[in-house]
Amino acid sequence: MTVYAQAVGRGAAAGRLRLPWIIAASSVGTLIEWYDFYIYGVLAAVFATHFFPAGNAFFATLATWAVFWFGFILRPFGAILFGHLGDLIGRKFTFMLT
Repeated sequence: MTVYAQAVGRGAAAGRLRLPWIIAASSVGTLIEWYDFYIYGVLAAVFATHFFPAGNAFFATLATWAVFWFGFILRPFGAILFGHLGDLIGRKFTFMLT
């Protein structure tokens, strides 16, 4: 009984020590994942002037945000499609395909 209690105690202590590492690693992963959307959102005004007609600034900005929205909405569908392809033909090939 004592050996079991010591083993459980060591496992709980190791789990508590790993928690900050897990939180930090998941935070870095989330930052990397959302970095492209952050950059696009920050540069939306610049993209509006360079990629859309200059006659109507409101329309250009709205079109820029529509492109942002479209990419954001299609992201889960791409995950479903390429996740399924990864299961069928292999994740390495699917990663190279994308």
